[in-house]
Amino acid sequence: MTKNKKLKFPLALSLSFLLLGSTVSNAKENNLAVPNSNIAQEIDINVEKKYQEIDGFGASGAWALDPIGSEWSEENKNKVADLLFSQDKGIGLSLWRFNIGAGSELTDKEIITDRFRRTESFKTAEQEPYDWDKQAGQQWFLQAAKERGVEEFIAFVNSPPVWMTKNGHGQPDPSVGSTNLKEENIDEYAKFLADVLEHFEQEQLPFNYISPINEPTWDWNYAGQEGNRYNIEDMKQVIRALNNELKNRDIETEIDAPEAVEYTSLLDDDIYSEFTGSDSQYSSGNASGTYPGKYREYIKEFLGDPEISEMIGNKISAHAYWSDYFSGEDRLIPLRKSVRENIDRYNTNAKIWMSEYCILGGHGHGRDLSIQTALDVARVIHYDMVETQASAWQWWLSVSPYDYKDGLIYTDYLNPGDEETIIESKLLWALGNYSRFVRPGAYRVDLQGANDKDGLMGSAYYHEEDTQLSIVLVNNSNETKPVNVNVDDLPGNKGAIQFKPYVTSENYDLEQLNLFPANKTFNVPPRSIVTLVAQ
Repeated sequence: MTKNKKLKFPLALSLSFLLLGSTVSNAKENNLAVPNSNIAQEIDINVEKKYQEIDGFGASGAWALDPIGSEWSEENKNKVADLLFSQDKGIGLSLWRFNIGAGSELTDKEIITDRFRRTESFKTAEQEPYDWDKQAGQQWFLQAAKERGVEEFIAFVNSPPVWMTKNGHGQPDPSVGSTNLKEENIDEYAKFLADVLEHFEQEQLPFNYISPINEPTWDWNYAGQEGNRYNIEDMKQVIRALNNELKNRDIETEIDAPEAVEYTSLLDDDIYSEFTGSDSQYSSGNASGTYPGKYREYIKEFLGDPEISEMIGNKISAHAYWSDYFSGEDRLIPLRKSVRENIDRYNTNAKIWMSEYCILGGHGHGRDLSIQTALDVARVIHYDMVETQASAWQWWLSVSPYDYKDGLIYTDYLNPGDEETIIESKLLWALGNYSRFVRPGAYRVDLQGANDKDGLMGSAYYHEEDTQLSIVLVNNSNETKPVNVNVDDLPGNKGAIQFKPYVTSENYDLEQLNLFPANKTFNVPPRSIVTLVAQ
């Protein structure tokens, strides 16, 4: 088999049984392959043409997992952990975000009235000792994640501990200026974070990344959750202090920053002007123009600053809120192209993480367990992978008690004694089409022929160590999409390739269907997310 010879592997699966209402067991007994179709869409994959390396797919343990982990039965906690972390029973997340609390549980009950949004702190006052029994619920899930094979862990902070803040609360007020963190406590804050990292490393639960700042562009005044604003110089002071502390202690945890609130806040002024078609600067973050300092151009300020870029591992993290549609404007592809162009202006080798997302705004209200929200988010993931070229993609709340589109799993549990409900969403399983099969160390490889945001989208990933090729297809249309998938030489392949299909749709939750061979056409079901796995 010559290196440059192209092998054609049309894939096949007939899913007419979906319409006939057959059971999964009956479907698995059927021969689902169909002959090659001349009208099928041609998809070409070249595993030798690589793009970004994948760091993983993840979600956050804030906030519900603290009461759930502390108050629920072992049986139900393990069910939740399996759904999130297991590669057999669940979606196999490879990244997990642990929220280091500020201590609002003691100080902010009148401001943060929802107990699910208040947090404990490992240290409640400057002279008090650390209490490592705090945040026991989140710690239970941290251990459960490790036991089930999660590979990378991020510790993130919304507000410094309340005893380090100017107003003694876990969120600012208008009087505190550009940030609520006392200037004299910047080094103390770095020491606190390093202490937390050292403790968990001693507990054999080391964090790979530490995110000391979250969404710095909001003013966060009297917020119903912990938060803090920082202008650019505030942020750089924190990063320098933390970097020095980690180096002095020989802690290898990488700093993750800036966790910008939205992609538009990342852009250089000229690229922002070009994207918006106006001469204005970014000012959507409501701290901009109200408090002293700069709250925008995070790519320039972080990746364009050689000192800071090195401290944050030549990687920038941002949240993708309002990045698909905003005020009737279709941003999905143009905004992501602008972000990638802006990163490449400073360093084509720099990474970007999409470090937090859920559906906000008017469309965010109301739980939707159906395939519609799953498809909406799968489309965002697709374009974050192929246009933004994100190395990691992370959802916001892993478990939500709210009537909002912010959870992978939902619960109606609010207080001790309530039923411990576990409500799965289609979004959970759609994310699993990526997270279970696109593992850390894989590379996104070239896929041509499926990039229609209203129809069929496709991306491919190859893990050299495991010689595994995973193809994720998102069919956003109401029609079946027949495809022939053509793969260049697959390294190590010595025989006919077979693919395992995993289907998420209105009827299936990441359901594994029959293996099928080359030389067949694959019918992608309407309104579905399908992963094809070849080894």
